[in-house]
Amino acid sequence: MKKMIPWCLGIFLILSAGHAGASTNYNQVEFTTAESLDAGMTQAGVNFTGGDHYKNFYPEIRYGLGALMEVGVKFGFTSVSIDSSDKVGALLGADFKYQIIKETAGIPIDLAVDLGFDTVLVNDKNASVTSFSTIISKGFPLTDRGYKFIPYGGIEMASLRGSLPENGTTSLNVFGGIEWKLSKQFMVLLEVKTGPSTMGGVGIRFEY
Repeated sequence: MKKMIPWCLGIFLILSAGHAGASTNYNQVEFTTAESLDAGMTQAGVNFTGGDHYKNFYPEIRYGLGALMEVGVKFGFTSVSIDSSDKVGALLGADFKYQIIKETAGIPIDLAVDLGFDTVLVNDKNASVTSFSTIISKGFPLTDRGYKFIPYGGIEMASLRGSLPENGTTSLNVFGGIEWKLSKQFMVLLEVKTGPSTMGGVGIRFEY
């Protein structure tokens, strides 16, 4: 496990630098596996993400509705490079996840779909992204150190609209990440998403 952490961090840094000249697309990372929270369970934490001319810091809360459904909300700050200067604004977002397949003895993976909406507000202008994602993940229980290790990945269709971007676009993105549950209540997430541009991030989360 110790050998995997530097390897994952290296991939994150390489991919995050892969499209340094691309335009800002205001997309967000997923930061969720395909496994839905049980009814009444809550996860809360903070995330930091960065992309081309674009950085975000925001708390996030996720809540299990039951019947394999989960909702999440985020609210925080964003920093965008506009006309060679950094502008600070607000970030708001929400998503709804439904788990289609649950990992069992005969099924080796979890599979879910997620519908999200995020908006950035800077200088009385906005950039809004509506996204639809398919997520696959698999949990690996840990016996020596930690509680559970969950690699995840998927494909996302994202539609960008608003007065902040120069043009509205629809893009296809792929993403991959890990959720390392150090205990039943505490976890660390690391993810990279790439498409027309690349971004990545790290987050910590508590479950209760």
